[in-house]
Amino acid sequence: MTPSPLPSLLMVAAHPDDEVLLAGGVLAQYAAAGAATAVVTATWAAESRRAVELAEALTILGAGKPRMLGYADARNPRSAPGRVRLCDAPLDEVVASLVGHVRELRPTIVITHDQYGQLTGHADHIHTHRATLLAVHAAALPHLYPEAGEPWRPDALYVATHPASGVSELGPLLERVGKTVHSAPDEQVTARIDVSDVVATKWSAICAHRSQVEGRRALPALLSGLTDEVRHRILATEWYTRLDTGPVPGPVQDSLTSGRRDVSGLWDTIGRLGDMFTRRDTARGLSPELQWTVQVLKLTEEVGESAQAIIGAWGANPRKEQGTWSDVQEEVADTAITSLVSLYRMLGDQAPGFLTHVLAQKSARFLPPTGTGSTP
Repeated sequence: MTPSPLPSLLMVAAHPDDEVLLAGGVLAQYAAAGAATAVVTATWAAESRRAVELAEALTILGAGKPRMLGYADARNPRSAPGRVRLCDAPLDEVVASLVGHVRELRPTIVITHDQYGQLTGHADHIHTHRATLLAVHAAALPHLYPEAGEPWRPDALYVATHPASGVSELGPLLERVGKTVHSAPDEQVTARIDVSDVVATKWSAICAHRSQVEGRRALPALLSGLTDEVRHRILATEWYTRLDTGPVPGPVQDSLTSGRRDVSGLWDTIGRLGDMFTRRDTARGLSPELQWTVQVLKLTEEVGESAQAIIGAWGANPRKEQGTWSDVQEEVADTAITSLVSLYRMLGDQAPGFLTHVLAQKSARFLPPTGTGSTP
């Protein structure tokens, strides 16, 4: 079986410098691991100084060349002479442009601004959020924008955000220059990413936006006036909220509340655990095949303990035939299904509650509290 490629990332940002301020750590981490990363920027002309700075920042982050839609900044019409402001542009036009980039790049993960305007409530941030959400869903539908290429559905859509509990030193910093802080409720955050290992790269990319570092009220300028310790503390964590991009898991229900929450919560936790172990193994330099091998070995350890119990009770000796990686995946699925069926046959209607209890114990050992989840 051909090994799965590393996830690819596409960041859709409103302005040059948003890409690194919001997701620079994740972009740098994924690029360093060999993943394809790219950034689409909605505003500023390709001939502007900001575009030159953006190109340098993307080189530092390993995110390829600038991809600029070229609309004018809502607060600076001179940013793109002769072009309409992003927030005044026809929404369908903006969405069509983004669909073209999504279908060309075919990213596994798309990241953009949150719905609150990213700390300062900038109109361009909010408009970019809306357009990106529409574009990600439209890109998967063949009857929409057929001229933009073959349909593509990313596996995940994340919005970069700042929870109220994570604003910390940023809040007073922005308030001192008259900016209002727009944070997200903590319970909306699904991923809290430690990017301390690439803070130096992230800061270097921020500094590439020299026009913003040389200013007075822009965030890069404010960050440049801090001590290394405080700046590192601010830049070392990134927060994200995952949004659905595909079908809701589980069977069709007969009401809006009949069981969907429990099913999605269960698989969300399992997915977070899987993502966390994948990140650890990737950081250790393990190839996908070796990761699968280690995981199956762990599974066989669990199955072996069950087998020992069966041997003790019945003297049975189960066998497992060698097959392809596809066979392995099917056997893993069969094992999981059989485990759930076995649990139900032992406990009856108490099985779901018991499984939820055991899963909560396991997730408490490996995962941070809810609201501080795993990486995109």
